[in-house]
Amino acid sequence: MKRIMKTAFVYLDQPYLEKPIRYRIPTHFNELIQVGSRVLVPFGKADKTYLGFIRSIEHSEQEETSLDEIIDVFDDGKSVFSPRMFELSEWISAYYINSPSESLGAMLPAALRIEPKETVRLKEFTLSSADESIVKTELRRKIVSELEKNRSLTIRQLEKKTGSKNLRRALSELERIGEIEIEKTHLQKGKPKTKSAYRITQTNSSTPTEVMMAEALKRFKRSKQKTAALEKLMSLEFTHYFPEQLNLKSALLRSLVKDGVLEEIKVELDRAFQEGFYESKKNFELSSIQREAVNRISNAIEKNEFRSILLHGVTGSGKTWVYIEAIRSALREGKSAIILVPEISLTPQTAARFRAEFGDLIRVLHSAMSDGEKYDAWENLRTGKASIALGPRSAIFAPLANLGLIIVDEEHEGSYKQDKPAPRYNGRDVALVRAKLEKAVCVLGSATPSIESFFNAEQSKYHYQELPTRADGAEMPELKLIWMPREKKLTPSISETLFNQIFERMKRNEQVILFQNRRGFVGSVSCYDCGHIHTCDACNVPLVYHRTQNQLQCHYCGAVKPMIRSCLRCKSENLLYKGSGTEKIETELASLFPSEKILRMDLDSTSKKGSHAKILSDFREGKSRLLLGTQMVAKGLDFPNVTLVGVLAADIGLALPDFRASERLYSLLTQVAGRAGRAEKRGEVYLQVFDLYNPVFKHFLENDYKSFYEAEKKLRSELRYPPFSRLVKVEFSGLVEQHVRTVAERFSYDLHAQNTDPRFEFLGPVPAVLEKLNNKFRYQLLIKQTDGARIQKESFKAVHRIYHERNPWKVSIAIDVDVQSMM
Repeated sequence: MKRIMKTAFVYLDQPYLEKPIRYRIPTHFNELIQVGSRVLVPFGKADKTYLGFIRSIEHSEQEETSLDEIIDVFDDGKSVFSPRMFELSEWISAYYINSPSESLGAMLPAALRIEPKETVRLKEFTLSSADESIVKTELRRKIVSELEKNRSLTIRQLEKKTGSKNLRRALSELERIGEIEIEKTHLQKGKPKTKSAYRITQTNSSTPTEVMMAEALKRFKRSKQKTAALEKLMSLEFTHYFPEQLNLKSALLRSLVKDGVLEEIKVELDRAFQEGFYESKKNFELSSIQREAVNRISNAIEKNEFRSILLHGVTGSGKTWVYIEAIRSALREGKSAIILVPEISLTPQTAARFRAEFGDLIRVLHSAMSDGEKYDAWENLRTGKASIALGPRSAIFAPLANLGLIIVDEEHEGSYKQDKPAPRYNGRDVALVRAKLEKAVCVLGSATPSIESFFNAEQSKYHYQELPTRADGAEMPELKLIWMPREKKLTPSISETLFNQIFERMKRNEQVILFQNRRGFVGSVSCYDCGHIHTCDACNVPLVYHRTQNQLQCHYCGAVKPMIRSCLRCKSENLLYKGSGTEKIETELASLFPSEKILRMDLDSTSKKGSHAKILSDFREGKSRLLLGTQMVAKGLDFPNVTLVGVLAADIGLALPDFRASERLYSLLTQVAGRAGRAEKRGEVYLQVFDLYNPVFKHFLENDYKSFYEAEKKLRSELRYPPFSRLVKVEFSGLVEQHVRTVAERFSYDLHAQNTDPRFEFLGPVPAVLEKLNNKFRYQLLIKQTDGARIQKESFKAVHRIYHERNPWKVSIAIDVDVQSMM
């Protein structure tokens, strides 16, 4: 009988490897390793080892001794990726032009990633080196000295203690002469939380538990404490008991363990993430048009077929109720579901609504969670304990089996696009591809669909379903403009008209949401005498004043500087604060409404864990009647007592050099307007504007998305912008501008030479809009791809490889496929 050898194709955690590598599976791992297992394998010279993912397993009758062997297996071979998820990662790698390891890395939350940990120890016994000077160099002497004090340290700890980040060569020499040993282990950040519990000793004998306990009672008849404890244990029905459940002293439990009656075990606990925001379950009845949408989704789920549906519903039309009923349909079919929201700030209220309906079946996944919470949520979804995942774009990679439904709420949002690091994927588009691979239904929901999505619906690539009216007969809010150049201002940010409207709501005990599309106390700080604007040294953009910390911050690189008292150029103390941030507006509101508690919701006020939910809970409970915020207050919030929404600077963003500027502003204004009048009280929306005659406001006041779409489509058709092309941006950045420009020009020339098809239009390279960020100069090349043309990964990588190998200036090159921002 021939011996069958098993081999595995393994994706290595190395960014420059494009294909999986074949390894032998040792016989002792035969039953352990499966597709998706994480393994440790050798690769390259110097006995280096790398983490890898099993892509596929093959059986061979031939012994292939030339193949390297898998060294170790993690997590007892537990699979972290299904075959479908590997297919998805390969699509991401090919489409967004990144390495397979980058795609697979993005699909695992940080808590599940395995990272190497190297520990350095002095050897117990060392022989004197013939060349003692090898230890006596200053750095090596420092290393040995620190190890003599601490016996063992990680390399990171040694770097801190020696003050050097270049220890590798010194450590190699010390290891070579036998002074030290370096142990390499691999650790996962997230781990199960365990707690000690007790159970009746499990024996392998044929003696029934009842008989064993009866014998124990006879043995302990003289001990009233032990007898009472055993009788209590026998009356309970659980498989194990925590000490607080038993209400017995620890000494007594330990004694029973020593007697062999009980055994102590470790039980895994579930650290379910708590948003701190709750809603009660609501009874609702679907309208005929909502029922039509649900039926269309449910029929596709039952047929196990892929379908993409654009659900175009005005704000307050009840899209959430359609989502809930669609999820019920998926659960009835034994399938799971994913709900994507564009950003973390939307998860507390969204998760509360779905948890009110589905209870413990739902798990949240997002970056604000601790490693332990992420680990537990991932494991619950992987094992089927929970079957609904909810979160921002990375939740699309939730490890759900038998996926039947993916919902992308507010599908138009730019935050679904990953900016950095690679892969720069769009969560909405990845959702469509995953649904296709899983034969699931993908619902894209929005009151203002992206121009590309509505165009796809027009072209019948998506099924179109409209919800044209608000649920429960609620009226759409009344929309009004306040022209600021002609308006009296009570403060720099609040017009008299808007003040009067807020005052009326306060008298009626109604609530108001005020929206400002920026955060911070003010915008830029400039000199009234010489005009100098205080900018970030690293990014060359205006610094923003934050009053709470009394400091200037760069909103691009995060640099912080103390607030200045005089101009850095002319020393004048006559400083001018341009613009109005949320902190400054908060002080203006406090002066106008001194008796009102004002809630502010922006990145600064929500930096602490649970702060989103706390602000929303306080507002819902009426502890405040005024909520001021940035884009966090513009989307997804549903408070019946809000009858007024004020937009303080409605035309911010229109002047940006970005062809999507009008679309973004129209969507944002529609979203924030939709927060008003979501119950029986009709709402009003007031927009303070300077550019009164901009076409965006005409379409907005008419509440006519389709006319706005037609105008945008016509303009983009003429300029060959999406949806009439696909855009690729190649960005070059480095410390010396001349070097960056040179590499950008040469790279562009070589890439164009490989892609001479007239369906490719190369624009640039030119300096980026923000020419300098983080002390690096930036140039960009824009490529328009029309009529189905697409830069192939092989073409880009071939040119990139040349500049990676022949790039003494270390200019970095990044590609962004389907770029969303020109900034």
